Amino acid sequence: MTLTGGCVWAQDAIFQHPVTPDKVAVPEYGMVNCKFSQEKTIPNSTSGLKSGGNFQFNPAKGVTFETLYPIKTTTSYTSDENKRISDIIISVTKKDYSWLNKNFDLYYVKNGASWRLALKPKKSNKAAGVLDSVIIAGSHYINKIDINTLKSGSTKINFTECRVP
Repeated sequence: MTLTGGCVWAQDAIFQHPVTPDKVAVPEYGMVNCKFSQEKTIPNSTSGLKSGGNFQFNPAKGVTFETLYPIKTTTSYTSDENKRISDIIISVTKKDYSWLNKNFDLYYVKNGASWRLALKPKKSNKAAGVLDSVIIAGSHYINKIDINTLKSGSTKINFTECRVP
């Protein structure tokens, strides 16, 4: 079970709620800065790699992670080879569900102000050979993203202290 925004969600229950794009009701988002913490897990490993730092989202430019620990680095998901996660976040924040629906099967649950949107790549999408699912949870802001791959584990990202710059 995962605790998100005061609600308890069964980890796989989201996939019991397929929807069409017109049924998804995620708030529209603009520019935001947050703190993030992330844990990457690798199959057959007993521990995960933890990192954290600052996150910036600009709908016109994309997503930037400034990792402060364990190693300082900045990753921008705006270049062509790294823009898939940025495309997903921009599509969610701009309510561009037609792009999402073209590339993913959509699943959605809303409970009060809290919502969850799950994406599974369609078989025709080249990401289907690598990506199992992306689960995005939020309320006023996106507060959690879980990226699950088929072979290389998962990445869980939590966002806190979000504010408009």
